[in-house]
Amino acid sequence: MAVWDDLVGQDRVAAQLTAAARDADVLVTGAGGAADASAAEPMASSKMTHAWLFTGPPGSGRSTAARAFAAALQCVSPDRALGGAPGCGFCDGCHTALVGTHADVEVVRTDMLTIGVKETRDLVRRAQLSPAGGRWQVIVMEDADRLTEGAGNVLLKAVEEPAPRTVWLLCAPSLEDVLPTIRSRCRLLTLRTPSVDAVADVLVRRDGIDPGLAASAARATQGHIGRARRLATDERARTRRAAVLKLPLRVDDVGGCLKAAQE
Repeated sequence: MAVWDDLVGQDRVAAQLTAAARDADVLVTGAGGAADASAAEPMASSKMTHAWLFTGPPGSGRSTAARAFAAALQCVSPDRALGGAPGCGFCDGCHTALVGTHADVEVVRTDMLTIGVKETRDLVRRAQLSPAGGRWQVIVMEDADRLTEGAGNVLLKAVEEPAPRTVWLLCAPSLEDVLPTIRSRCRLLTLRTPSVDAVADVLVRRDGIDPGLAASAARATQGHIGRARRLATDERARTRRAAVLKLPLRVDDVGGCLKAAQE
């Protein structure tokens, strides 16, 4: 299983990130395979860069793509030395990055409305550290659109003057949700809403969902992968949805409206 398997309906993005991960591997190991970054080609002439911005509608897989790329950057599979693409999905680097325990991968998400200056300064300080494993220090910010203006200015300096082995992976719904000064220094990747067929296929293949139920959930959620999985795997969610859909049929006066709202 490659790290890209959870990235549904985004073949172009996966191909671009795979190419970047290959060049990143060369930058770390050098053309001869020795861990000598000075022997590698400059980052400016590479498909790899230090800052990426993932945009796309809800459910398109922005954070999934960023985490998969982080895992590919940390891949230590022996197959890489034989020409295999980084991101095997099985090695210690891939596995720990995907499950959130890799020492050099920091995933930032928040339930708050904003990400403030203090939290961003802490991240920037971490980004200046050398990677413990010798490859890349990767910061995945799943809610870059929630940065306050002050926090964005703090982040801007780190993106303008990056540490040699630090990679910023920022996720936001659209370009307009990120400060122009930050997005101008990032390489943009735009994800699209996956097709209903692609979402149904992954539910069947990965989660073992019945094909009929998978197709129904994918249609109901209009290609939102997370919601489709919940609807397909949680019977209570399906029951609640069915009940909510029936409510309008019972509303024919003010009393019925109030009762429906209460339910």
